[in-house]
Amino acid sequence: MLWKRLLLALTLTLNLATASFAAPEVQTVTVDGEAAIGSDPARAREEAVAQANRLAVEQAMGVYVVSETEIRDMVVVRDSILTKASGYISGYKILSESKANGIYKVKVQANVSVAPLVDQLAKLGLLRDWTVAVVLVSNAGVRASNEAAKTRLNELMLSRGFKLADNQAVVALNNPEVLKQLQKGNYMAAVPILRDQGVDVLVVGTTLTRVNAEGAIETYGGIKTVMSQGQLDARLIRVDTGEILAAKSFQGVAGGSSNDIAESKSIEKAAASAGEYFSLEIAKLPAAPSAVVQLTIRGLSFNREREFRTALNKVPGLRKVSRAIYRNQVAQYELDYQGKADSLAEAMADATALKPFKFDITSVSSGAIEANAK
Repeated sequence: MLWKRLLLALTLTLNLATASFAAPEVQTVTVDGEAAIGSDPARAREEAVAQANRLAVEQAMGVYVVSETEIRDMVVVRDSILTKASGYISGYKILSESKANGIYKVKVQANVSVAPLVDQLAKLGLLRDWTVAVVLVSNAGVRASNEAAKTRLNELMLSRGFKLADNQAVVALNNPEVLKQLQKGNYMAAVPILRDQGVDVLVVGTTLTRVNAEGAIETYGGIKTVMSQGQLDARLIRVDTGEILAAKSFQGVAGGSSNDIAESKSIEKAAASAGEYFSLEIAKLPAAPSAVVQLTIRGLSFNREREFRTALNKVPGLRKVSRAIYRNQVAQYELDYQGKADSLAEAMADATALKPFKFDITSVSSGAIEANAK
């Protein structure tokens, strides 16, 4: 039957679909562990290794947990995670071991499985609450099935504990030219707009549904059913850097009493798979509060720009300053800052090193700062 052939084709497609930019599945950590020998050296060795594994999980966990949350809920974290540390260790190697002064010491290289660790951290509400925007365009124009996919993706993002971009951010993308670029596959067209709207991560892609060309088929009991295959080709993009974090194609097959119902169900299945995959990839992102802020300065000669860049490096909290463009006395920088753009603007306004340049901020958004200088 046709629907069986459709299922077979879907299985083959799923087997070929791969993520090109997936986050690492393990963190490899080198740690030390120790235990009192007492009367049982073998047991002391086991306890020293167990302690090392707990420390490895704790170290790996620190990459994903927001620091202030970790301090507030450390008791919960230790009870829920560190006491079951062995469940997050996929393997370890003892690099060295020694016995001295009644203490058994080991140095261990442990592999910490990221997926189960961040899944548990998400359940405890300890991950960074990333703001996610879901933008989908249909290869076949505006369709109800496209909204079904978006709704399902949003539900899964919320269930993982992330925030959704507000309506203002999504409405800002309803520009015919931007939507045209997205439909062509130029997903980066949405990045500058969302950066200014405070969005952290973008799930963007195209949807396509294919209904059985032969019409409804007869299933058990003489019921007529329309079969549909839904496909969602999507990418996961970190907005502040434009980095593609993951890319994958997802499919779903479903039946319904009409074309619209079948299409909606099939694309919703594809979206469910995409949501599970991408939400886990977002959860695996480091929770460090640093972000890339774009700074545009007007009014600097070339020689003054070099001096300004040196002074800019002295602003507290700035980790890295990279000049992207200098043209017609306009300089544009990418600033790696440990905090938000508002805080960076205040730090620059107060910075003694920038005073000689008559530094004057004219605009601040969540991802960009504009200013004049002399």
